[in-house]
Amino acid sequence: MLSIIIVDDESPARDELRYLLSLENGVEIVGEADSGAAAIGLTAQLKPDVIFMDVQMRGMNGLESAAILRRIVPETLLVFATAYDEYAVEAFKVGAVDYILKPFERERVHVTVERLKNYHSDEWRAAVSRVDAALYKAKIIVQKLPLEKNGKIIMVHYNDLIYVYTQKGIVTVVTIYGEFGYASTLTELEERLADTNLVRVHKSYMVNMDKVKEVVPWFKGTYWLKVEGDIEIPISKSRIKDIKDILGLK
Repeated sequence: MLSIIIVDDESPARDELRYLLSLENGVEIVGEADSGAAAIGLTAQLKPDVIFMDVQMRGMNGLESAAILRRIVPETLLVFATAYDEYAVEAFKVGAVDYILKPFERERVHVTVERLKNYHSDEWRAAVSRVDAALYKAKIIVQKLPLEKNGKIIMVHYNDLIYVYTQKGIVTVVTIYGEFGYASTLTELEERLADTNLVRVHKSYMVNMDKVKEVVPWFKGTYWLKVEGDIEIPISKSRIKDIKDILGLK
């Protein structure tokens, strides 16, 4: 059974695609979302096999959403839906497992579903790699992190993050706007933020180096970092040299 999420900010388009997919055997629609942000939260929770994603949506568009989703659910395949003319479709075609044009046609949806159902594991991985390559070529750089609070997904810019900690497997991100949850592990988040100023300073903490106010020496050669809000965060002994280098300390 192929589990699918439909993402489109227009209800009639979702209804039409849901109906056409319901005519296919071996398909289960496990969720729908009306925005890129909603899709990120739903996908992190359900981890579907495939996402049918509208390219042009209000707010975060399909390609921007796809860039984030590739990090959260790397094994999930993407099928882009678009109303663009053929010349524009070619740009998306190289990156998606498949694409379907609006208005949707039953036979075209059927072909796509059969193609998805008949992928072998190596083809599946190759398709995922094509999506990654296309997103890289498109140079989509999303500088925001999808965070959760009160059932909502809030997109917070990296510059507004102060520090991150994990406790009993739950990752909490402290920002200038307050505390939020993050639907993955600290290790995954460290990989995602590898090219930013958010640095792993301890097995349970990451810190935005731009938010460090003081470096507090402690006993036996250990240190703590005081960040905005006057919160003190420990530095693991194994990370002291690297953090000193980053901060320009002798």
